Amino acid sequence: MSNSEPSWPRFFRRISEAFDDGGSQPTTQTRPLPPPPPPPRRPENQQLYQPQPLWIDDGASSPAPPLPARPARTSIQELSQIMDAQQQAFDHAHQQQQKETAATGGNSNETRHPQRRNSLLRGSIRRKPVRDGSGSSEQSAAHAMDDRPPTTERVAEFRLDIPNGVRNMVQHPEDTIVGSVVVTVTKPTKARRIVLCFMGQQRVQLRDQSSVSPASIEYTLFDKQLVLWGSEYGAADDDSRMETLLPGTLVVPFSINLPRVNYPSTIKRDRVCRVRYVVWAVLERPGKLIDHTVATEKEELRLEPTVYPTCTKRALTIDKVIEKPRTPEEALASNVSVHLQGSISQTPAMPGERLTYQLDARVVGASAAPDSRHNYVIKRMRIVFVEKLKMRGLIRGQEHSHSHRTDIFTVKIASMGGSDGTKKADPAATYSAGGNVSVPLDVGAFDSKLLRREYEIRIECDVVDSASLLGKMTRQRATYAMRVPLEICDVSPDLFDSAAYMNSYTDESRNISSIAPPSHDASALEPELCAGGWELERSYHKWNADNPCWRQLAERKAAGS
Repeated sequence: MSNSEPSWPRFFRRISEAFDDGGSQPTTQTRPLPPPPPPPRRPENQQLYQPQPLWIDDGASSPAPPLPARPARTSIQELSQIMDAQQQAFDHAHQQQQKETAATGGNSNETRHPQRRNSLLRGSIRRKPVRDGSGSSEQSAAHAMDDRPPTTERVAEFRLDIPNGVRNMVQHPEDTIVGSVVVTVTKPTKARRIVLCFMGQQRVQLRDQSSVSPASIEYTLFDKQLVLWGSEYGAADDDSRMETLLPGTLVVPFSINLPRVNYPSTIKRDRVCRVRYVVWAVLERPGKLIDHTVATEKEELRLEPTVYPTCTKRALTIDKVIEKPRTPEEALASNVSVHLQGSISQTPAMPGERLTYQLDARVVGASAAPDSRHNYVIKRMRIVFVEKLKMRGLIRGQEHSHSHRTDIFTVKIASMGGSDGTKKADPAATYSAGGNVSVPLDVGAFDSKLLRREYEIRIECDVVDSASLLGKMTRQRATYAMRVPLEICDVSPDLFDSAAYMNSYTDESRNISSIAPPSHDASALEPELCAGGWELERSYHKWNADNPCWRQLAERKAAGS
């Protein structure tokens, strides 16, 4: 070793050359260091992990020992070929098993041991099927997927099945509501009973002067229950009286017969009132400490009363001077008034019926000077159908009531000039209109214990100052309005004469008071729940691939994956 250059750089250079080409410089082997830890005991790794002595370059002439060669790695293409070959071998073996099963009539091990067969089918689904011309692999995978249960839950389905024609239809007194309860279980399940529930409830919110928030008052119109399957409520709830639901789908039909009673209409007004009718089913199962209860989603039904007219059709005559606008802030002058004249015919009215109107409006009393009254004119006129709700109830032992009005339909009517169709001397101050307007379809009056609904027509006239430039820029106006009661009925008044409304007939079948159904608070009749009652009969479907619930869950699971 020369003294002109240090030994360490040449040592590292010799080391790098030895790893590059196996080493060709003369070296001298020194005392070996302790061997590395033993390798894992695998045959293919024994040669790779053999301990080798460490050599150090000390200037001797002995060459460095060659390093062991690294084993060649398997490429991705080779791995893919190996997996494809394994897949083809597995598919071929699976097809042979199916042929043997078909030849032996299903007495092979695959049929005798369904758990082993299901495990094989799961493995075939996870692997990629071979797409050959016959398509046998895809058919076997699809057949395996159909044989697998789509869910492991004990109660796979529990719902109400009400036909769309019944759910979307308005129910009246003496109508029949039909449907069925559908329950699907995947295992033998013990249960006590299946109960059908039908409830009608109304709720109003009233505000007391001493309370900050409104008080909610609820009243139950009826609450009926019927046991469709299992033991009755009066029987002892022990294990000996429980029945077992077999794996499959049980369909139990039912029917609800409404009595000849006028129940309030289905209505929902946020923070005001609500009347609803719901039907649902309950499945009671035994538990260790308490019973398990499963309920279906509540189906809301729409009920409407049958309202008879109280009088024959007549015309409402209007002749009134409206002295003040709707709000004091809209007043244009202290002595401005609107004189409204006309008539509205064909009342009482039915939903969807056309009403004929003829209205004349004029601004009067604008000023003491005769020439100044033409400054105020009627710009436009509207007819508004208004729903009037009156709530009543007891709060802390005292009776309270509250009224709420909601605009449900608005019609703008155009001017026709004078009442006789010709222009008058002062057309700017006169607004005449005539024509027809249709009553909304979704209207119905009723009177219940906590809630009463009526309707009225509001006629509005907008008065503006045509001579004021500021009024034109700001569009300042004053609205003068008057209300006219509107009676709504479901039966045409043309079917009865005047004697029927005066109850002067000796035959009670011709008097309105005897024909009209009574109110719910004046009758003790309640809805009747029955098992069956229509063409659908009780049925049972086994839990297999032909079960409708099985197919729906399988399609839903396949779409989700």
